Amino acid sequence: MGPRWLADAVTLQHFGSIGRLGLLCEFLAVGGPPYWTTAVRSEVLAGMHASEACREVLACASLDSPYVVPGALLTAVFRTQVALGGGGASGGEHLGEAECIVMAEQFQCGVITDDGAAYDLVEKRLGSARVHDTVDVLRALVRSRSLLPSDAKMYADAIVNNGRHLRRTHPRTVDVSYFTQA
Repeated sequence: MGPRWLADAVTLQHFGSIGRLGLLCEFLAVGGPPYWTTAVRSEVLAGMHASEACREVLACASLDSPYVVPGALLTAVFRTQVALGGGGASGGEHLGEAECIVMAEQFQCGVITDDGAAYDLVEKRLGSARVHDTVDVLRALVRSRSLLPSDAKMYADAIVNNGRHLRRTHPRTVDVSYFTQA
């Protein structure tokens, strides 16, 4: 079994928006469940009526049940949420990312996020080997020969063309060679 990863709502929706959630699930399956948390699921549920990407995520049986964060870890989750910028007016902003980060600390696993602040915090707390974004997942699938570099480029372009955003460190348009880099 490979390393376990937890995905946040943004990344799940990226893959759902292009009808390729199966690719992300293939990457996640190497480490086994859980693949997401209840707050991530709640974020996806909140967008269900307005977003086909959210409906795709909720319909994906491969994601298995979301992990319920134990009550003993809620203080750590809320502190992490504050470190990410707080809960906003609703109190729920950054909660999914915060749960993923705290559970990654507990499970000794990684987090897949396209949220810039969450990515930076995971990298600071857990190290760069334990944080990925959509492009990192596509690159890993290319390295494992599960995906051609040309398909990785096509999927990244499709995500952007659907009005979604890759992490700011990546150029808005990429060529095929971008997915063969480490």
